[in-house]
Amino acid sequence: MAKVVDIPRIATGVPNLDAIFNGGLPAGSVTVVSGPPGSGKTILSQQITFHNASAANRVLVFGTLSEPTAKTLRHLQQFSFFDAKKLEAGVQFVDLGVMLRTKGLEAATDLVMQHIKKIKPAIVVIDSFKVFDDLARSKEELRKFDYEIAVNLMAWETTALLLGEYGVGDYDRNPLFSIVDGLLVMSQRESMGEQQRLFKIVKMRGTNHSRDEHPFLISGSGIEIFAPRLAIRREPSPSGPQARCKTHITKLDEILGPGIPWGSSLLIGGVAGTGKTVLSLEFIYRGALAGEKGILFSFEETDERLRAAARGLGWDLGREIDRGMIEIVFIPQPDILVEAHLLMIQERVEAMKAKRVVIDSVSVFLHKLRDPQLSREKVFQLCSIVQNALAVGFFTTDIPYGSHQVSRLGVEETVVDGVIILSSTEEGFERERYIEVYKLRNTAHLKGRHNLVIGEGGVAVFPRYGEDLRQDAPPPALEAATRLGSGVPGLDELLEGGFLKRSVTLVSGSAGVGKSMFGLQFLLEGAARKQPGLYVTLEEGPDQIVAGADALGLPLRAAVDAGLIQILYVSREHLRAGQFLTVLADRLKALQASRVVLDAATQMLTEHMAIDELRHMLYKLMVRFKTIGITSVLTLEAPFLYSTERVTEQGLSPIADNLLMLRYQETDGTLSPMLTIVKTRGSDHDRRTHAVTVGKGGMRVEPPRPLLPEDR
Repeated sequence: MAKVVDIPRIATGVPNLDAIFNGGLPAGSVTVVSGPPGSGKTILSQQITFHNASAANRVLVFGTLSEPTAKTLRHLQQFSFFDAKKLEAGVQFVDLGVMLRTKGLEAATDLVMQHIKKIKPAIVVIDSFKVFDDLARSKEELRKFDYEIAVNLMAWETTALLLGEYGVGDYDRNPLFSIVDGLLVMSQRESMGEQQRLFKIVKMRGTNHSRDEHPFLISGSGIEIFAPRLAIRREPSPSGPQARCKTHITKLDEILGPGIPWGSSLLIGGVAGTGKTVLSLEFIYRGALAGEKGILFSFEETDERLRAAARGLGWDLGREIDRGMIEIVFIPQPDILVEAHLLMIQERVEAMKAKRVVIDSVSVFLHKLRDPQLSREKVFQLCSIVQNALAVGFFTTDIPYGSHQVSRLGVEETVVDGVIILSSTEEGFERERYIEVYKLRNTAHLKGRHNLVIGEGGVAVFPRYGEDLRQDAPPPALEAATRLGSGVPGLDELLEGGFLKRSVTLVSGSAGVGKSMFGLQFLLEGAARKQPGLYVTLEEGPDQIVAGADALGLPLRAAVDAGLIQILYVSREHLRAGQFLTVLADRLKALQASRVVLDAATQMLTEHMAIDELRHMLYKLMVRFKTIGITSVLTLEAPFLYSTERVTEQGLSPIADNLLMLRYQETDGTLSPMLTIVKTRGSDHDRRTHAVTVGKGGMRVEPPRPLLPEDR
């Protein structure tokens, strides 16, 4: 089998062009550089020329009738690649204009070959070769001239660039294109919603070159070609256990479960005003405080406006920028060049070694693209940049109002690793924000919408239920071996010794019958046994509750002062299910509570919370209490004084282990409170109705009459 010989390559010095050639310009090739006037042909050839020219690698540049040499040199001086020192020994300019005008093609051919034989150049440039087409007297003469020039250049093993204003029609008619090795086309037209200069290799013998069109820019550095498909390649993910990123945003990590896998990109979707930019900015800021560098690419908000927003939230963003932990790159929307800025994003992320990357917003960055598949490809390239850096990316996207989409373009969510949806709804006279983890690959995150608040300090998320609660797990069993005293004299005897640990007790009662007192005595019993307790009230403030307990001779003030009981007041008007659960969970954790009383749970029914939502919330709450070993009491307001047909009006009884009913009974014109134990799980309770006295010292259950057989 014959050995494959690789063709030597020449480095062009043009960013990304060698990759497009798949290794550089083949040495010894004869290549036509085609394009209309002003497309950049001369700049491209001269950039390659000055990059390679040296005393050992001479370059000959033949000018024809298109532009005098002096003028060409004057224009080249504005580019950084131009080196006047190379004009002495590396680059030689030869003007063929006079020879062509006076003596024709044959004499010009002889002059070209004389210089090639004398100089033995590594590279030859003829600008413009199209002039010879116009000066040839016939097609036969042109064919002969083209053939002789090409063959002689190949014979001298020089690399040649033949520049000309050729069009598509010339490629089939002009014999030159069947002789040469390569054809490079430079053009200018609208592409990807932008007026762009474009470069394409139509053919190049002996190479597996890119066949795409690539946009390019001309700047003071010369030509820069952009080829994200070649430059941005997704690298394999590292093997081994998957490390994860914590956002350090209040409670957001709780709904994200174990965290975001490094290398992941998340889409942050929402309509205007839902908090996408603030969430993303805080993601960068909290990362910097944790020692993780972050970079934010903004296409809407300037650096100054983002700094001002951070100051308004109480963040010292400027300090982190000065420390080199955060970079903000602002690109005005009219200046967006998708291909160019993709490569710039890659370079800035790699240079900074950023671990957190924000694109705000990807919908604006790609707004000029009309092809969904092209948009999908660009999002994939952004994700590849993040994955290769082993960073975490937040890409914001504006969702159209009134739509059911999770992204602006309708394709982003299929590429990214996760989607977080931010929304807002009008509730009563206020608008509430919510956050939902729509998807996050390889992560057991909390589902559903969770309340989100933006205020002093930044974003606060209020999970609907805790991170330690699996939705598919049944509630933990009650501890049959452990009973907790109720604190109400005479009641424990009816319950076989008290409430089982972890149990949930609903106390349904008419107004003023003593429900709140029952809850306080339950907590005071725990305080006497050094069992911390939390009293949650939606009606009375802490001072009023303590004063009322003082009047009854209950030692609540002492227990509060000792830190054994805490009173949490929640405003009914500002009650939100998600916020309530989170605040309550935090307070219970800090207190390490063993007992909790939720007084007047039915007061949670407001215009902000329907009965179905209340049931759902209380169920999650009760399961959470059981999970963390708390024994709880919930009081419910009954709308009637005497009726015992229904314990509750809201259908809440299924969530309870114990049901106690307090009602009035009219005796001799006097309302007397009565207690009935409707059910207790795990206990053979007394099923009779018992008189209750309420006064100094609290509530007491009166001794029952002797138990008759029919009562059993």
